Amino acid sequence: MQLYSPGEEGLINPTHIAIRRQVLEIRRTQSGKVYFQCGCCAHLPRGERGAKYSTIAPTSLKNLYHAFIRFMMYHVPACPHIPQEIKELHPPSATKNVKASGIKKYWRANAIAKGLRDSDNGRGIIYEPS
Repeated sequence: MQLYSPGEEGLINPTHIAIRRQVLEIRRTQSGKVYFQCGCCAHLPRGERGAKYSTIAPTSLKNLYHAFIRFMMYHVPACPHIPQEIKELHPPSATKNVKASGIKKYWRANAIAKGLRDSDNGRGIIYEPS
């Protein structure tokens, strides 16, 4: 499953859209807890992925956007398995008029629409489709 949804163009940064569509994958543990992983290097054992932060597990939907930014800052530039054309994308100035709070709200609403929810114990995100 992906975080990307058709129609995001113009709502969030195009670089983020490319990563959401082509790189970041939603995964689930057997207990139902959700984490996000680089789909380009997930097939490799952890020690062979070549970059840190290949897996992120936000503690809540509120923290999803910040976890993604860490993934973008640390994993994307260092991962040798992410295609170079994705790495070379630059955030355009077109999104500078969108307030960060609005972007975070979009990320949260989009995750909820995909069936993601904060866990009852407040320790992660779970998948619970409607």
